Amino acid sequence: MLAFRLHVSRSLRLVAVLGLGLAMVGVPALRAASAAEKARAELAKTKEQANAQRDKMIAEYETLAKQLKDATEEQKKAILAKMEERKKAFEEAQSALHKQIRDEQRRQRQNAVPRR
Repeated sequence: MLAFRLHVSRSLRLVAVLGLGLAMVGVPALRAASAAEKARAELAKTKEQANAQRDKMIAEYETLAKQLKDATEEQKKAILAKMEERKKAFEEAQSALHKQIRDEQRRQRQNAVPRR
């Protein structure tokens, strides 16, 4: 009977040690998964910003195009210059956002949990 109790006691200790070991291994994996979730959220946020910026630029362009129809020659030159200026600003902002998206994707790949 005593031998059985010792065996059960050793078995329980072994299970406890194994469980603790697995928990310690699982913590970094959970942290990495949490970091990956944060990176995905940041990437989605950046994509939303790019889409919102694009939509805003399209709306402004359409407004200027309507103004261009009824404008005089001087007004047309000013409107076309404004359209070109906004186009350049939009392209620069889009370029910056795309760079940010690429950087986020790169960070996600670097922080990915290696699969075994």
